[in-house]
Amino acid sequence: MSAEFGEATPRLEWPMDLDINALLESGWRPTPFQQFVLKIHSRCNLACTYCYMYEMADQGWRRQPRRMSQSTIDSVAARIAEHARLNRLSEVDVILHGGEPLLAGAGHIRYAVNAVRSAVDPGVTVNVQVQTNGVLLDSVFLDLFDELGVLVAVSLDGDREANDRHRRGPAGQGSYDRVHAGLTNLASPAFRHLFNGLLCTIDLRNDPVGTYEALLAYGPPTMDFLLPHGTWETPPPGLRPDGADAPYGDWLIAVFDRWYHAPERETRLRLFDEIIRLVLGRPSRSEAVGLSAVAVVVVETDGGIEQVDSLKSAYDGATRTPLHVGAHAFDAALMLPSIAARQIGERALSPECQACEIRRVCGAGLYPHRYRPGTGFANPSVYCRDLFRLIKHVQHAVNDDIAAVRDRSRRRRASAQITDPQRGNFTPMPLTPHSLPKEVFLELAAGGGGRDAVERLWTAQDSKRLLLLRGVRDLAEDDAPRVRHAYELLADIQEAAPEVARAVLRYPTVGSWGLRTLHALSGRTPPAPWEIPSAMASLAAVAAIRSGRSETIEVPVIDGAVVLPSLGRAIVPGGGRFAVVRTGDGEAEISTGGVTVRVGADSSWEGLRRIRASHRGVAVELVVDDLDPGRMPGARRTEGRLSEAELHRWESTLQPAWEILIDRHRQVAEETSAVVTVLTPLIGPENGTSSATSKLAFGNIGLSTPPDPHSFAVTLAHESQHAKLSGLLDLIPLTQPDDGSRYYAPWRDDPRPLGGLLQGAYAHMGIAAFWQVERQEPHPADLLLRAHTEFAQWRDGTEAAIRALRTSGRLTAEGDLFTAEMAGTMAEMCAEDVPAEATRRARVSIGRHLAGWRQRNGEPPAGQLPSLA
Repeated sequence: MSAEFGEATPRLEWPMDLDINALLESGWRPTPFQQFVLKIHSRCNLACTYCYMYEMADQGWRRQPRRMSQSTIDSVAARIAEHARLNRLSEVDVILHGGEPLLAGAGHIRYAVNAVRSAVDPGVTVNVQVQTNGVLLDSVFLDLFDELGVLVAVSLDGDREANDRHRRGPAGQGSYDRVHAGLTNLASPAFRHLFNGLLCTIDLRNDPVGTYEALLAYGPPTMDFLLPHGTWETPPPGLRPDGADAPYGDWLIAVFDRWYHAPERETRLRLFDEIIRLVLGRPSRSEAVGLSAVAVVVVETDGGIEQVDSLKSAYDGATRTPLHVGAHAFDAALMLPSIAARQIGERALSPECQACEIRRVCGAGLYPHRYRPGTGFANPSVYCRDLFRLIKHVQHAVNDDIAAVRDRSRRRRASAQITDPQRGNFTPMPLTPHSLPKEVFLELAAGGGGRDAVERLWTAQDSKRLLLLRGVRDLAEDDAPRVRHAYELLADIQEAAPEVARAVLRYPTVGSWGLRTLHALSGRTPPAPWEIPSAMASLAAVAAIRSGRSETIEVPVIDGAVVLPSLGRAIVPGGGRFAVVRTGDGEAEISTGGVTVRVGADSSWEGLRRIRASHRGVAVELVVDDLDPGRMPGARRTEGRLSEAELHRWESTLQPAWEILIDRHRQVAEETSAVVTVLTPLIGPENGTSSATSKLAFGNIGLSTPPDPHSFAVTLAHESQHAKLSGLLDLIPLTQPDDGSRYYAPWRDDPRPLGGLLQGAYAHMGIAAFWQVERQEPHPADLLLRAHTEFAQWRDGTEAAIRALRTSGRLTAEGDLFTAEMAGTMAEMCAEDVPAEATRRARVSIGRHLAGWRQRNGEPPAGQLPSLA
């Protein structure tokens, strides 16, 4: 095996005496690898002039096997699984690379993807993407990637002239036409969900805006503009390292201005997104800028473990290590000085960079671009002036926008003073109305909508929860100083780390706590123990923990526990009315009554748990909330915590249910993963499954233990429909105020108000649609009969309920339009034939339900009944 290790240990061009043991003693810990680049083929079918792989200093590709063998793939898969297990990773990214990875062939790619996914432990998600030049990207590969859930990124440098200047075949022929054909197929409706973006290497001779718009024509979800690889020894084309100009910075600024100031965001531009994140104080997710630890490792076709391959542009052997997957764990690579140097942040910068005002944003740029013989990588980037000019330009644009927003907010507040005779003057939050495009409204009405529609609903919920917080703050009298302090801390965190604040406020119990507390403060309902204004401090504490801020804040103790929504609770028996939470660096401790509990570390801490499923590269993760007192108001929830065995049963049933949704109900799966974030266990009936959705807690569903994967899958479809409609009703009323009329619903034992009938009809339309698909599958006879029967029963019952809605005279104009679309969807289902035995069983079930309803409630109006013919 040692013969496969390549040459002797390469030289380390690192000017400092990097002592790993000293680093460990100082408290530094390596960041586990999250991204594994597999060089499954070492050759390429293009001869790009700027390629660092074949045209620059390192020519190691000549010594590599053409293709990674299956035995090496098996070793790589085992090492990835080992690394994920040792470092408790729930998710890893695998990038199939080359050379040109498609040269490995469809069968070999299938083997590699399946090998890694089979090797990792249950619960570990393996996201796979392929980086290709696009020349071979045909329907055979796209069908394979669709089957495996592999995302595809393509390299393209602009229009035909721009691309073919460098990206040519071995005989000098242009590649644009072949890449264009592959991209057109990838961007088609059938495969667009696989499109992971475009990579473009900058050429100063190409018009920047024209290049951007040529790429934009393919509708990529993201783009990445790459600086040509160069070093201080071999500068990139058109750059004079000792000059005063910044040609690449100016080129990128032209693209930034076109992108940033567009009326609508047309795509994501990775470099600009990362710079904006860093300007706003967030960590980078890219090695191109910032000081975040680089967590990428490469495996060559011979199994050699290497550093990121862009280092090949620096000098021969720059990427190599003495390690091999056949003999070494990836953890061993984390202890190499050359890799540790890319994980120690600011300490790895040159003195010039450490003195620079934008060092935390720039991070000295991409590591290979710092190289200079004699001083190695302890230098500024060869693109130093370009990065400085670009970053300062982005910084000014972002700061100008922030100042403009603040100014508009101040002017709105100044013009919206409200006088309250009891409380004096106060300034309400500026309000911006939400709108929903008609096409999205109609898609929702037809039963769909997709992830984009769900995100629009979430955006409205964000505003609703901010208003609830403001209302609680303004009406709170008891503990008013604590509430105001919590509100101000949340506002500060929202300004500094908006993603953190949004995640905290999107936790479902925030909605139920806010509205019920507001009702209690206004005297509409008596408060429950947890419906108190000072619970806002618990939200602020969670936001401080998640943002890494150092804060001290008092939070309420309720029934002997401190609840931190989305995190868990600390058991503090005998504590006082309040506890003190101290946060810092992502950690926290809770103290009261002489007891201190470390969040996530002590036995008195009960953390919320998660269940996960992944299939074809698409994952879902649900927080199982069996702790928060406000998790599902009014539902018959379980009171004790789920045992580990019960939790495992949930997760082991979720996995096949998720496979059903991904394979045959893709839009339902996307909507579910977007709208459902929390699952609350309910007490189940003797037979079947009980489920619930609270309109107060958008994002949470209640569910009893599902008996089988199909029941779990259809319940997720059912409750996602409820959640979507609840979110829509917060924007657009579909029914007029309740006048006391009650209606028959074929799924309830009690008469329903019109709004309840609409909710049930919309959710059961989703159930009928689920079984409509399932009855077309080659299931075993008993499951197939169930699918036909369920389809017939809920199709007919839903159609009758929609008919009652439309003839009620109690819908708004929008409600008329909405139910007309629902009726159109049901009409298509009602036109389908159903086998006789399934029809008979459906009629028996409908008749039995109706007879019981009549016995309890009397005779419903004839127009509200499903047909029993």
